[in-house]
Amino acid sequence: MAGLARRLAAPIAARLLKRLTGLPPSVLDPKVRHGSAAMRAYAPTQAPALLERTGFLLHTPELLNHFNCVMELLPRGSFDLVVCRDADGSEEVKHTASRLKAKVYTVGDVLSSGKRYECLVSNHPVMLGDPALLKHVGATNVRFMYAAGKSGWNFGDWNSLYDLILCYGPYHADEFAKRTDAVVVQMGYPRMDRYFNELSDLEELKKRFSCDPSKRTVVWLPTWKALSSVGLFDGQVAALTAKYNVIVKVHPLMPGDEPDRVTRLKQHTFTCLITDASDNLPLYKVADFMLFDYGGPPFAGLYTDKRMLLLNVPDAARDQLAGADSPDIALRRTIASIDARSGDIAQLLDNEGLWEQQRKQRADLRKLYFAPYYGFSARVAALTLSNVNHIVASRGRA
Repeated sequence: MAGLARRLAAPIAARLLKRLTGLPPSVLDPKVRHGSAAMRAYAPTQAPALLERTGFLLHTPELLNHFNCVMELLPRGSFDLVVCRDADGSEEVKHTASRLKAKVYTVGDVLSSGKRYECLVSNHPVMLGDPALLKHVGATNVRFMYAAGKSGWNFGDWNSLYDLILCYGPYHADEFAKRTDAVVVQMGYPRMDRYFNELSDLEELKKRFSCDPSKRTVVWLPTWKALSSVGLFDGQVAALTAKYNVIVKVHPLMPGDEPDRVTRLKQHTFTCLITDASDNLPLYKVADFMLFDYGGPPFAGLYTDKRMLLLNVPDAARDQLAGADSPDIALRRTIASIDARSGDIAQLLDNEGLWEQQRKQRADLRKLYFAPYYGFSARVAALTLSNVNHIVASRGRA
């Protein structure tokens, strides 16, 4: 029966990988095989030797935006970057490794070595085709959350592979505690530490994004795939340029997976359209107002206390990556949201009463979704990783 379950699980994982990334498992390093055959191929005859260091698993260079601030606090030479998919061969990854005195290995290199990392940090294991391969790459596995929405995805069964989960705050800590046996640590939002700690020259930032310094700035950060507001609100957002600077940054995987949607966006006039995987943090700094749909960006907007509007996509609550109770769906019960055919973004942006009301709403939601480690979340995460063995061992003594 267990063998049958594994044979059934492999194609399900492959289909989910294709849905989430638009790419088949074959895009991985060819040394990394998939499915139950992969488990047999890499199943050790004895306990694998430990690499007494930490590995950070990256399938896209964009993850550097999440991990960098934590890696910078760890001792140089104490961790490696383990890559697959788009991160394999990335110049950004190589540059980061050089700067932080880290080494870069492919997942295939690690599996072929017969060794595994004492601690492996990843945001999810599905990019490996067979998620259980995670156990062959790391002895102790730590999940580092990178998005607060899409609960149908975020709370997937693959969380059972983790020994420790670093999450944002109380809401997710409670939900993970119901679903897994992992130790759950609330870390706040590390990638946003610099938002609170670094002074920014707004004049320079506006110049960087081709903005008119006399206008206020609207930033639109849509997600990708079925839950994306791209294609529904393009014209209405572009029309805002008559009064505002309008910066649009698409999801980092959209240009490669959905190039037609990006092409259609380019037919409109925006102050700045960003299609690379650069860090979103400067956009939160420069924004006076922010437009979101689903996934993680609206929660970063809460964390940084930005005036925001939520753009609705039809039937989003039925999407298998979200679900009716997903935080990015629930957020709409409090934060103002609009439909493409019946909402007026420009009118809402001018509504000062709305923003005064939302200020209190955002404060209440921050307490629900985030631990209050504004400006030092990365330190919480780094200290957790530095003591991970003690923390995980305490689970057995509870």
